[in-house]
Amino acid sequence: MLLKNKTYIRKKIVVTFFLCAAIFFLLGGRLVYLMVFQSEYYTEQAKDLHERERKIKAARGRIIESTGTVLADNRTVCTISVIHNQITSPDKVVEMLVKELGLTESYVRKRVEKYSAIEKIKSNVDKETGDRIREYDLDGVKVDEDYKRYYPYDSLASKVLGFTGGDNQGIIGLEVIYEEYLKGKEGTILTVTDAKGVEIAEAGEERVEPVNGNDLHVSLDVNIQSYATQLAYQAMETKEADSVSILVMNPQNGEIMAMVNVPEFNLNDPYTLPEGSIEPIGEKEKQNALNGMWRNGCINDTYEPGSTFKIVTAAAGLESGAVTVNDRFSCPGFVVVEDRKIRCHKVTGHGAEDFVQGTMNSCNPVFVTVGLRVGVDKFYDYFKKFGLLSKTGVDLPGEAATIMHKKENIGEVELATMSFGQSFQITPIQLAVTASSIVNGGKRVTPHFGVKVVNPQGEAVEELSYPVKQNIVSAETSETMRYILEQVVENGSGKNGYVEGYRVGGKTATSQTLPRGTGRYISSFLGFAPADNPQVMAVAIINNPKGVYYGGQIAAPIVRQLFENILPYLERIDYNDKG
Repeated sequence: MLLKNKTYIRKKIVVTFFLCAAIFFLLGGRLVYLMVFQSEYYTEQAKDLHERERKIKAARGRIIESTGTVLADNRTVCTISVIHNQITSPDKVVEMLVKELGLTESYVRKRVEKYSAIEKIKSNVDKETGDRIREYDLDGVKVDEDYKRYYPYDSLASKVLGFTGGDNQGIIGLEVIYEEYLKGKEGTILTVTDAKGVEIAEAGEERVEPVNGNDLHVSLDVNIQSYATQLAYQAMETKEADSVSILVMNPQNGEIMAMVNVPEFNLNDPYTLPEGSIEPIGEKEKQNALNGMWRNGCINDTYEPGSTFKIVTAAAGLESGAVTVNDRFSCPGFVVVEDRKIRCHKVTGHGAEDFVQGTMNSCNPVFVTVGLRVGVDKFYDYFKKFGLLSKTGVDLPGEAATIMHKKENIGEVELATMSFGQSFQITPIQLAVTASSIVNGGKRVTPHFGVKVVNPQGEAVEELSYPVKQNIVSAETSETMRYILEQVVENGSGKNGYVEGYRVGGKTATSQTLPRGTGRYISSFLGFAPADNPQVMAVAIINNPKGVYYGGQIAAPIVRQLFENILPYLERIDYNDKG
């Protein structure tokens, strides 16, 4: 019995031994697995547990106009944060932040006492204030340098440039369209902390430097933009108009030199409504008011172009063979189409005139006749061929599309009114691009601001290019249209656009806004120079002028004054470039 018990005990010891050995073997194997094969994973986990990461903002790329002037830049600002576990004197921290940042004690204390890895107190703090806070040298208070967008010219080209939000991302304008080029890549600061979250000074910090954004070079010319803005404000004040838009572009390549929409707004304070505005009730109303303030009338709004569209009707008539420059017409002051009597702006009529004279006189019966000769099918086809049924592709957000009849809904009356620019709507940029294709030899260019992208080291990253469509009209038709439109300015309704010493072509327009009969008008003039080889085109539009409202009398002089200043200036630039 005793021997049997000893044998049982020995077996038990052996089993226990092997069982313990197996457990130790498994634990050892697991330990080897964790320490050897999983070492990288757990090292990273430990680092994550004891490392605190703070972002280093990258400087956003600048926007630089054609003469080298910076239109959008950056200012150094600071972001003030606190780390709860590192604060040793919470009352002193609260007192200091309230004093320096102008915040309420309850707001600051709530964040100082909050248990979090890092708590932001305020961003976009000016550098001087940030430096003062840093000098207090209080534990747990972090001052990180950041960048804030800054616009040296405040409101100049505000609706073109756009602005950025609190995160420095583009909101509207070129800032949002070229976001991918302009934004940089954030860097990081990594610090090591103990189990309580207190930074270990001896461990130092690990930095990954930010990569700054690329600069965007644009075709906008600060001198032309400034002068056009001055003219626009003068016209708005003199004519007590709702708004004035001026667009200046190169009809040969689509580069936009100026785009003015007054009233403009302050890019450095884009959320403040203009002085004298009715204070909106509620956030929705305020946002609608801000959206209205930010709207770019040259691309976001459509209007009936009126007589400036006669350029298109004339080109379609000449191209289709429906009319020649020698064709004769008779204007009694009206034309009857079906059951409608469509009047000419000259009630007594222009009498006998040829097509060139009819264009010089901006005679509605002549253009109604030409439109009817072309016919609905061909006129609609030309409307499409000229690009009027598609957007221009301008590099700004929110371009509006043409508002046009469906082809099956166009009868003779609709065709008659379309022929002199009524019953449909286009944008000012669409008018400029279409007119450019008619006078530049038949190329439909893409209007644009972006020229090239340059990295922070000054090296070209990308030369921006845009599509061009050929053969919109024949070279012969284009030459004829240049001649006709030069006659309009020299001896016709556009004579107030004449510039001494230069050959200028153009067309006036005065259109009544919808609904008719309200006494509200849109006055406009489209001009280009030199007339025989256009290098600059300008469109001036005055919305709801008071008193005299005829485009030839109030819009044409704007383009004349503009050309008197910028044509010699552009000649000097061209001479210097060639020299």
